[in-house]
Amino acid sequence: MTSNQQQLAKLEQHAKELAEQIKQLQDQLNNAQPTTGLLGRWAKHPEHGDVLIAEDWVTDANAIYVIHRNNNGDNGAQGHFADLDDLEFPDQTTRPQDVPVGEAWLVDADDGDYSTTNTPALKIDEGLWTSRGLSEWTDEEVELITPLIPARPQDTPETVTTQEEYGELPEGSIVAKPGENPWVHLPYMWVRDGNTRDNAGMAGTARQVLRHGWGTSPDNS
Repeated sequence: MTSNQQQLAKLEQHAKELAEQIKQLQDQLNNAQPTTGLLGRWAKHPEHGDVLIAEDWVTDANAIYVIHRNNNGDNGAQGHFADLDDLEFPDQTTRPQDVPVGEAWLVDADDGDYSTTNTPALKIDEGLWTSRGLSEWTDEEVELITPLIPARPQDTPETVTTQEEYGELPEGSIVAKPGENPWVHLPYMWVRDGNTRDNAGMAGTARQVLRHGWGTSPDNS
């Protein structure tokens, strides 16, 4: 082996070690829990589901005060201190395959023939994304940037039933009824699992509005 080859081998080994260190640091950053700017943020709790953070400080025991719906199912709320490590924030998702169906994200996407950057995309099915109805992408073709505003739970869910009510919802809206996958409002059509309907085809069935437009919760529309 020549001296140049030896030097190249050393550089390649060094580059490999640096790449591993970078990946470890990225994993640490992605998995680190936020410690500031928490007041008013929504998170997922393993027992209580959606919780609203009601304090902007973490105790010495790594706990923070959260509010959630009463466990008895009524419209009331209750609060308690939760371990910060038990909370999962929407922006902690790092893999497209971990994003639940119905969530909207800002993404980069590339299928080999066409690529796009910083575009809003919606996960419409397991392993399948759409960019405003113009393109479809698989999990492997999508790189997550940041989640758009998540839909928030409501005390009084909004429902739509008539053709006019469906037509008034902006593009990007999501509706569903119990037991069915969500319908997504794309230009001139509603889409679910590869099936399409117009507003007239959606009419006659009451569905809850899960999201208004691209990333706006119903109570903030």
